[in-house]
Amino acid sequence: MMNKVYNSQGWTLMELMITVAIVGVLTAIAVPTYNSYTETATVSTAQSNAEQLAIFEDNYFYENGTFLAGTYDPDGDVATLPNGLDWKPSGDNDLFKYVVAAGACGNISSCYTITVTYKPDPTLSAVVEK
Repeated sequence: MMNKVYNSQGWTLMELMITVAIVGVLTAIAVPTYNSYTETATVSTAQSNAEQLAIFEDNYFYENGTFLAGTYDPDGDVATLPNGLDWKPSGDNDLFKYVVAAGACGNISSCYTITVTYKPDPTLSAVVEK
């Protein structure tokens, strides 16, 4: 009678199932953390570019006596901000829309509001008012 020899170099079904379960748990923990990290980075980029744009608006005001209103949207037709302010956002990969509203604000004769919106998710935005 011949004895069968079994090769014990492979994985059992139970070992594979446990490995898949562990990878699933790690993924369930890692994905929300990663999404939170990318959302924070996106809002931080928007805020940084809005503050940079505010500096350009202030410089424009000191040279011309008024604030420049307009929109900067790389995919849109209107791009009045780069022409008037010589400003271009950095590090945003053309994923943000910048809108500057200028005019009177209460007792202040001249002010502006900068709104930066993340185009793929408009709920992520930054606002700078002066």
